[in-house]
Amino acid sequence: MKEFTVGSLFVREWGSEDAPAVLYWDGLGGCGLHANEVAPILMKEYGLRVIAPDAPGHGNSDSVPPDEYLPSRLAELAAALLSERGAERVVFVGFSWGAQVGCYFAVRFPERTAALALIDGGYFEPPEAGTLEACIEEARLEVEEDSFETWDAYFAYERESLRRWTPALEEAHRAVMREENGRVIPILDAEGLGAIMHANRREPAPDAYPALSAAGVPMLLLTYRVNAAVERFRSALPQARVELIEGGIHDLVSFAPTEVAKLVGGFVQPPP
Repeated sequence: MKEFTVGSLFVREWGSEDAPAVLYWDGLGGCGLHANEVAPILMKEYGLRVIAPDAPGHGNSDSVPPDEYLPSRLAELAAALLSERGAERVVFVGFSWGAQVGCYFAVRFPERTAALALIDGGYFEPPEAGTLEACIEEARLEVEEDSFETWDAYFAYERESLRRWTPALEEAHRAVMREENGRVIPILDAEGLGAIMHANRREPAPDAYPALSAAGVPMLLLTYRVNAAVERFRSALPQARVELIEGGIHDLVSFAPTEVAKLVGGFVQPPP
């Protein structure tokens, strides 16, 4: 794995620069290191190059003004990163919030999107946008709920939630938190989280469905449940393949990295 900065983004990469490229965009509050169990499998078993940025305001990347968190603007940021890295055409793999960004990337840059793999995301129906200030107040409560008195308490919570634990998981989850005033708190602060919540509600993933359908971009959705929102996704995007990971949780990247990697890898590089 290589680590470096491109513009305002901190980036990790696995694989050869001349291999077919995958862009991994993590979920809200996460960072590119969350791919640290999936990416090596995609690299070694499928011959792929994985590019995984820390999104603005996440991990080691600087925050941006509120309007720059709109999924369509983040898609442009992703495209600029890929151009800098010499990757003109990619498979966009997005987890949760990253799936929403991926939908807008494929709409904005269909010619650069070889395929779109959504990991339990891209089908959520958000509430009304409301005001930025209201979203920031909502985010303050979430940040407080996601804060802990000690690292041990935080890791114990994650271990129980994810139902598995490895050194790689500990490394990835440590990378999204920091210490402040004797507590362990998210790196993504309430202002950034609120701005993203507001932006997501202004540009929800379902608004991208007509353009995605027209573009005919190959799509894969990995999920652990089938609900009304997933059925609407499937109806609106008949080209999408939906795969169910039984008994899973929302964070499938942490819960079932091998299965996720094999499903994504087989989708990107199908066997002859």
